[in-house]
Amino acid sequence: MLFVVVSFCGCERAQQLVNMFNCKFERESINNFRFAGVNFDKFNNFDKISSADLLAITFALAKKTAPITFDMNLIGTNPNKTSAGVEQFKWIFLLEGNELLNGNVLEKFSIPAGGSSSLPPIVINFDAWKFLNGNTNLELAKSLFNLYQNITGKNASGTSNASLKIRPTINGMEFPNYITIN
Repeated sequence: MLFVVVSFCGCERAQQLVNMFNCKFERESINNFRFAGVNFDKFNNFDKISSADLLAITFALAKKTAPITFDMNLIGTNPNKTSAGVEQFKWIFLLEGNELLNGNVLEKFSIPAGGSSSLPPIVINFDAWKFLNGNTNLELAKSLFNLYQNITGKNASGTSNASLKIRPTINGMEFPNYITIN
């Protein structure tokens, strides 16, 4: 496999791609988390949500939608003696082991040798209605707020199993495996 990558990409680019798989990736932050247009970042507790925001959430649930959007920011640390980099990457976002959505980041990025660097932000945007099982109870909005707190790290006692898989590309060639970030 490495021979094929080297022959298509050139030695330096191939090495950058191979180095990417030695890097460690972590969630740096999750920003702009919105449910039904309500910015959850401004609340520490679900009980602090204004009546206008509750109305927006209730209206969305009555329309049988649960639109969620947020920006996921990742940081990569490169233990290699040379830089790691890719031209673009595909991603898959999973929640509780279920694939919610996927997409592409079409920006080049690199991680310096022995250093760390932020990856381009990944915008996650999906309708969580199917996870609510058709129930419009406001308790489900609280559950989504708990999910928000769990994936952003604002609730140390709760957990949600969210992961992101990325598959780098260089010179139009996709690496055969995904890198999983839990």
